[in-house]
Amino acid sequence: MIGIAYNIFDGTELLRKSIESVRSSVDYVCVVYQNKSNFGMPSMVNLPEMLAEFISDGLVDEIVEHVPKVMTGHANEIAKRQTGLDMCRRAGCTHFMSMDCDELYRHDEFTKAKAII
Repeated sequence: MIGIAYNIFDGTELLRKSIESVRSSVDYVCVVYQNKSNFGMPSMVNLPEMLAEFISDGLVDEIVEHVPKVMTGHANEIAKRQTGLDMCRRAGCTHFMSMDCDELYRHDEFTKAKAII
């Protein structure tokens, strides 16, 4: 069972297309999002509203908000990716991919890669 976790704050204009490029090839998609950047800047997009639409469209299975702690940006990014991995494990996934909004895959190439892996 393959799970994908998206780590987002910005770049969301590409998110729908990225998810659509892999959704039919995976079993579970979750999104870990931030409403504020690692440095306190607010999101330019209403992420909860956008992600609720993705859930109702069947693109995303689960979302969770990550609230950055006072540490380095790098440490917050690692924490977000760990949350995504944990969510996929809880969903029963045996294989995992951490993705960003700007990653897109061709269906046939993704399917071939899955067969090799």
